[in-house]
Amino acid sequence: MLDVRKKGPGEMDVASIIGVGTVVNGDINSEGSLRVEGEVIGKITSKDTVIIHNNGKVKAEIRAQQVIVSGEVQGNIFATERLEITASGRVIGDITAPRVSIAEGVVFEGKCTMKPPSAPSTAPAQQK
Repeated sequence: MLDVRKKGPGEMDVASIIGVGTVVNGDINSEGSLRVEGEVIGKITSKDTVIIHNNGKVKAEIRAQQVIVSGEVQGNIFATERLEITASGRVIGDITAPRVSIAEGVVFEGKCTMKPPSAPSTAPAQQK
């Protein structure tokens, strides 16, 4: 029988892992998905999914197709498809994504904008 249920944050195919006890200072650019179980200070850019694991800590701007936060993020998050903050997640910073899922009990301090990050943020000029 085919398993069609949605994969959880720990079950997705992951190209790169920042392991527990590892600290990365600097920018990370990934073609594939990335799971952070350790700590990242800098900037994360991925053309796929970024998963912040339960014990992961990120002090960085995150730009990706999809972002799943189960750990802690201090910084702005830009997702082109969707952003999910699970029950154990904590986000201090602004989030921008066309689809946002925030579980009950989450700590979130910041501004939420539900639109694709690539959409221009300029408003039409007002006529006088």
